[in-house]
Amino acid sequence: MERASFEIDARARRAIDRFNAVMQPELDRLLRRCAGAPVEQVRAELAKVWGANAGKALPEPYLTSWATSISRGDRVRLS
Repeated sequence: MERASFEIDARARRAIDRFNAVMQPELDRLLRRCAGAPVEQVRAELAKVWGANAGKALPEPYLTSWATSISRGDRVRLS
């Protein structure tokens, strides 16, 4: 089976980098505020922060997976 490749052009990469530059500090603040909190509480806060910055909802399974990581005290890193 042939493997499909996907390349992001320079313009799209700059947009992703700009978004990550805004969102990563938000995720880091959320980690400081919510590490150790119940996953459902972190999930609600993450959904609110993501929606305010991205203008749309963070899709599953990212929302629950990232909320679980933050609840455990693990940093979510955007790339």
